[in-house]
Amino acid sequence: MTGSGRFVVFEGIDGSGKSTAVEEIQKRLAARGVKTVCLREPTEKTDASREIRRILRTAREIDARISRELLELFLIDRLWDIEKQIKPALNSGAVVLLDRYYLSTAAYQAASVAETQKIMADYLGDERILTPDAVIFLNLPVKTALERLAGRTALDVFESETKLTRIAERYAAAIAAFRRDRPGAGVIEKTGSLTAADFDALSEVIAA
Repeated sequence: MTGSGRFVVFEGIDGSGKSTAVEEIQKRLAARGVKTVCLREPTEKTDASREIRRILRTAREIDARISRELLELFLIDRLWDIEKQIKPALNSGAVVLLDRYYLSTAAYQAASVAETQKIMADYLGDERILTPDAVIFLNLPVKTALERLAGRTALDVFESETKLTRIAERYAAAIAAFRRDRPGAGVIEKTGSLTAADFDALSEVIAA
């Protein structure tokens, strides 16, 4: 943590409800008078992030070369986000609610669980990367997530049942690695669709 703020990360496969959770929790924190800053990665504010979006929308498959390129782009964008957005918000005393962080990169950009573990080790060993105070992991079943994605007009290269199932497996490995290496940072895992009561409870925990 930096300054007097609190850094909370939301993780989960596409369609797991991260954006909705961030929005609902932000409303509840604001009602309590808690200053919040909502962010997402990729940021869409750097050349690297815009290139990430372009690749994910246009690539039919993510081969080893593209995966390496994406890893480099994510790191560039993430370091910018930390220095230009996350740290200043935390230093101002705000609660930062971030939709996706490096656990997502480790799950999505890896070709195997072993590679996920390698990406996690690299991030966990990088002193430039802030450790979140809490990770809220929305571990929604893949079929439920896909039902939610069905209404999207454009799906990216990862949004199929086969690919999301493999990504979910790698997410589990990323979360396990984070828990082992960062026991002081809380991981809150939710396995079903969140209700208003869930949002209330999560807001209580974050505001405490």
